[in-house]
Amino acid sequence: MKTTQPSQRTRAVRESKIRTKRNYEQALRACEAAAARIKMAGDELASGWSALCQAIATGVSPTDLLRKRAWCNVLELRLKEQAYALEEARRDMDKVWEEMMLTTRARELFNQFVRKDSDSGFSAGESVPMLIRTATAMVAEHAGGVSLKK
Repeated sequence: MKTTQPSQRTRAVRESKIRTKRNYEQALRACEAAAARIKMAGDELASGWSALCQAIATGVSPTDLLRKRAWCNVLELRLKEQAYALEEARRDMDKVWEEMMLTTRARELFNQFVRKDSDSGFSAGESVPMLIRTATAMVAEHAGGVSLKK
């Protein structure tokens, strides 16, 4: 009699999918937040430059001009920092995307193997652990840059 409870392998695949999806959502939120911060920093810099131009046009004292120019320099540095943070978030997003693609390929390989195994009538008891070790080695190679070739 077949049970309706998922097997340990199916459960592990599902948990991996949920974990990968959670990582993707976190990376996406971080990327969006970094993009919003860079937009705010750009808007603040634009208003700083406008204030400096207006001060030049109205003829304020040289000290005030130096202060406004120094403030624009600070705002430029903030914008550069936010641009760097956005680039980091994008790199993290790329890493998570590659992890998702690798997980999807491994899941497709597993499903294909299970289908082929059930069609042939053989038991997957001996072959599945080897498949899992191979998939784990692929993930480790991808994550750590370790080569499977000797």
